[in-house]
Amino acid sequence: MKVTITCRFTLDGIEMDNEADCRFFFMLEKRVGRWGVCFYTLLFDKVTTLRSHSHPPLNKISCEMKQNLIRLRLQDKMVPVVPDKTFTIPEEEARKYPSGYRYLAWCENKISQPPKMDLNSHGPERDILYAKCKDWLDGKKVQPNLTGKDVVD
Repeated sequence: MKVTITCRFTLDGIEMDNEADCRFFFMLEKRVGRWGVCFYTLLFDKVTTLRSHSHPPLNKISCEMKQNLIRLRLQDKMVPVVPDKTFTIPEEEARKYPSGYRYLAWCENKISQPPKMDLNSHGPERDILYAKCKDWLDGKKVQPNLTGKDVVD
């Protein structure tokens, strides 16, 4: 299931909305005659089309513009609630966090809520989750990740 998570943060007195796209994965089992969710998780997954009506064809734009379009594809975003108020997030600090939910993770850290670092669909986390999905479909037991560190057994 694809979802957009939205959160509002106040940073130095400026309200900012964060939007982060993700996919939820639900694994169901029938136990004692009833179906229920036995495991669920998510991966942050900003997937957008590189082209839109406002952009020229990809073969007619500069390399720098292509890189910017691709970068937009891999990150969440921060939007000021009041358009003329802005807040600058230190990019060096933000780069410590996974690309798919970089600014959400940075904000969580700022409010003393340590973010999970293994929910990015642009790295090995995706392969770990897909391996768990395959194991589950093969009838194996799937262990939810509650520790913040995920591994494939």
